[in-house]
Amino acid sequence: MKIKVNRQEFLKTLRTVSKAITENKIRPIISGVYMEADDTTIILKGTNLELTVTSKMEGEVIKGGNLVFSHQLVEEYLKEINDMEITLSIDNEILLIETEDSSSEFSVFDASEYPKIRGFQGGEEYKLPIELFVNLLEKSKFAASQTTDNISINCLRMELENGMLKLISTDTYRLVYITEKVDLDGSLKVSLPLKSVEAMIKILASKKVEDITFAYEGNQVKFMVGETEILTRVIDLPFPDYDGILNATGYTKEVLIDSAEFKNVLKRVQIFVRNNAESKNSGIFEFKDELLEVSGISEVAKINETIGIKKDGEDLKISLNVKFLLDYLSFIEKGKNVLLSLSTSCGAVELKIENEKNFKYLVMPLALKD
Repeated sequence: MKIKVNRQEFLKTLRTVSKAITENKIRPIISGVYMEADDTTIILKGTNLELTVTSKMEGEVIKGGNLVFSHQLVEEYLKEINDMEITLSIDNEILLIETEDSSSEFSVFDASEYPKIRGFQGGEEYKLPIELFVNLLEKSKFAASQTTDNISINCLRMELENGMLKLISTDTYRLVYITEKVDLDGSLKVSLPLKSVEAMIKILASKKVEDITFAYEGNQVKFMVGETEILTRVIDLPFPDYDGILNATGYTKEVLIDSAEFKNVLKRVQIFVRNNAESKNSGIFEFKDELLEVSGISEVAKINETIGIKKDGEDLKISLNVKFLLDYLSFIEKGKNVLLSLSTSCGAVELKIENEKNFKYLVMPLALKD
């Protein structure tokens, strides 16, 4: 194989596909980038067997072929040179990269051992503005379980029905529920692995196109943006009954708070509680008349903060995870009020933006100690 390509375009494409790659010590070839050249098209591919990213670019194909190489050193090298055009070729099972005044050599894998990724066959296609889609992914993924101990919640749930797109995530201690009215027909219910979602956000955020197209078939979802294809396996395990959780509320109190002021208070309290030995990130919240008192302790210090509120219902004392609250408040624009719905010190707390119903967040309380 021998090709000539624009260095910046090749580096950009390489960085895109490498987002799907994680280190694999058992099968090192999976940690590499697969490259194939034919006619005028050059294809790069990266996979972790759950997520596969394929991207195409144009170049001068002097001789077709394929190879697999480790991407880290190649990326670093290409970033430091200034040549507009580079030549890549195979010489005695070595990847040779040449510029006008330099050359470098990199070892390669046996391309025949690279895993065969099952192709995508059909499936109804949907199209969304890419900026909207990335924003929805960012706002909805943070409550997903961060570990693979329970795969059914180490994911982002995406559902489409009657022109309504829903995104849900939960780690059983909290739950995010987002709805967005979209101009799409059809029905779709899939659970996307969290790692796939995080990789997609990084890839899509740099794409200079307006729309993203996606389709579902079997146990795979394919996302298409420009010359890049993102193929991810879905999680087949049942997702928790979030409707039951959202509807089993029984709230008896409502509290309205300025979101920016609330966030500033919580940031200060978090300094004291983030390393609390007994209950990490635990803060005590006392709703009294038109005031909220927030307190927290560490092994060597304590803090008490007060903030004005509008409250409907009886007073309440409850313990909540300060970090969990900040995760949600970070997505609320300055000048907006956040509405808290509460019941008892043992019941879930629902947060949403005042006069808006499309971005709900439920948080379970912590044990309240005297």
